[in-house]
Amino acid sequence: MKKVLVIGEILVEIMANEKDQSFLDAGDFSGPYVSGAPAIFIDQVAKFKVPCSILAAVGDDDFGKMCLKKLKEDGVDITNIKITADVSTGIAFVRYNSDGSRNFIFHLKNAACGTLRSEDLDTMSWNDIAVFHVMGSSIFNKEMFSIHHKAIKMIPDECLVSFDPNIRPEILKSDPKLKELILDLFSKTKILFVTEDELEFLTQKTSLKQSLDSCFTKGIHTVIVKRGKAGASVYTDSQCIDAQPISVEEVDPTGAGDTFAGAFIAGVIHQWSLETCLRRANYAGASAVTKRGPMEGTVLFDNVIHK
Repeated sequence: MKKVLVIGEILVEIMANEKDQSFLDAGDFSGPYVSGAPAIFIDQVAKFKVPCSILAAVGDDDFGKMCLKKLKEDGVDITNIKITADVSTGIAFVRYNSDGSRNFIFHLKNAACGTLRSEDLDTMSWNDIAVFHVMGSSIFNKEMFSIHHKAIKMIPDECLVSFDPNIRPEILKSDPKLKELILDLFSKTKILFVTEDELEFLTQKTSLKQSLDSCFTKGIHTVIVKRGKAGASVYTDSQCIDAQPISVEEVDPTGAGDTFAGAFIAGVIHQWSLETCLRRANYAGASAVTKRGPMEGTVLFDNVIHK
């Protein structure tokens, strides 16, 4: 079985304990929890018994050791994770609002995850990579974008590129040019994970049908629209498959979309039907919100195989 590869940030997350808690005042926080969108994604891939790897960097500190331990225990190949002595492991602070929105403060650019360079790709083997998954949140500077584009040029023709824009206002505001870079990467994609708002942002179309047609025209063959509590849908140029929402008690929504995508891509490697990929990914995404911590709710293969 070939591998899934992702490139990007591994970090720890510190979470506000109360809704509407401000970053402007002292408050109670929980953590650290292992996090980072690519790390959550690849952890779920591994738990679905699919070979997988992440190119990333952590600091030579306890946070970094914690991240490496978690990923290795769950089955992720960590040989492509650099350990840096000069800078610390990345950190994200998150607070939750009553309306369901979240706010983040990221320590990424000047942390270990900001030390990746294009040369880090040169010693990697690409022949065993089936899917290269790209997270929009990982393109937090020009160097990270250059790494992803170099990777796309290096992967074999048969390797699929999947893209989850995961567009966060805090990251886009830090460098407006990143919007252009993300749109450029969009053109390389074969499998796309989006919310409806992200789809409109990427295609600049006002209706779902127009947006989907634009995607298919650009060469994307599968579009997965994530609707959170309202379920999800898979679209190709010839079919639409819907997954109804699963009723669960939400504890922490962080990481649900990354877990969903990881489960879906693992299903692609297992050669499940699109309907089965969607159903099991929907279950994994719902399960992810039932536990506190971005990666604590990822799902074991044996718990989903009969879903």
